[in-house]
Amino acid sequence: MQRTTRGVPAFVILVSFLLGPASVLAADPSATVAAADAAWARRAAGATGGTAADAAARDVVAAARAAVAAEPESVGARWRLMRALYFLGEHATPREAAKKAVFDEGKRVGEETLALLRRTAGASAGRDLTSASPVELAPYLAQTPDAVPAFLWAGVNWGKWALVFGKTAAARQGAAAKIRDYAAAVVALDPTWDEGGGYRVLGRLHHQTPSIPFVTGWASRAEALASLRRAVEKGPRNFVNRLYLAEAIWDYEKGKRDEARGMLEALVREAPTPGLEVEAARAQEDARALLAAWAGKGRR
Repeated sequence: MQRTTRGVPAFVILVSFLLGPASVLAADPSATVAAADAAWARRAAGATGGTAADAAARDVVAAARAAVAAEPESVGARWRLMRALYFLGEHATPREAAKKAVFDEGKRVGEETLALLRRTAGASAGRDLTSASPVELAPYLAQTPDAVPAFLWAGVNWGKWALVFGKTAAARQGAAAKIRDYAAAVVALDPTWDEGGGYRVLGRLHHQTPSIPFVTGWASRAEALASLRRAVEKGPRNFVNRLYLAEAIWDYEKGKRDEARGMLEALVREAPTPGLEVEAARAQEDARALLAAWAGKGRR
C-alpha cells in the first residue's frame, strides 16, 4: 500500500545516514520532511522477508516524528508519521500489546490531522466544517495534495487499530464507518493514488466487516468485489491488491476459486516492485499461507 517519495536531496540522505534521521536539521521543516523520506527509502535495510528490522522501522518513525515536531500543523509531515507507524506496527512489532500502542498513536495522529484538514476545507468553503466527514471535506480539498495520503493512512491506521483492539472496541468508536469515509474520500479525490489505495482499503473493509443492522448494514459482498477489482485495475502489479481480491473471490465466488488460486500462484512467483520489498514479501507470505489452507479445495 506504500509510495516512496523521490527527489530527496542527496545531502539530506548523507547527513541523515551519518547522524540518524531525528538529528537532521530539526529546525528546518522542509529538511525534516526530506529526512523522513530518506529514512522511508531505507526501511528495507536488514529485513527478513516481510519482517522489517526493528532499528530500520524505528528510524522511519523517529524521522517522521521529528518532521511533525518541526512543523506540527504540516499535513505532509503527519501523513508520513502515520505511514511510518503503520510500517512499524505491521512489519516490525510482533507483540500485541506493542501493536496496540503503535496503532493507537497512528489513530490519534489521524484524527488530529483530520481536524487540520477540516480547518483548511472550512477556509475554502467559507463555513464551519469542524464536524464534517472526510467525504464531505473532499470537494474543498482538491487543491490540497497532502489530503489524499493523509486520508489513506488515517484509514489504514484505523483499520489496524480495529484489528488489534477487537470488535467491541471498534464498534464503540465507529471504526468501520470511519475507515469507509476515509477510503471513500481518497477515491473521490484521486482513485489512482497508491495504485488504487482508496479502492483497496474500501474493498478490504467491505470484505472483512460483518453486516450488522444499524451499525454496519452497509457492508456488502458485491462492493467488496467491485472495489477490489477497481484496485487491481488501478494497480495491476500491486501485490496487496491482488492478494485481497483473490481472497474475496475465494470467499464469495465459489465458481471462480481456480481463478483465485491462480492469482496467488502467480503472485508468489513474481519479483517485487523495487522499493516495496518488505511489503511484497509479506503479501507473498500471506499468499502462501492461503494456498496451503486452500489445498485440495475448490478444484474443477
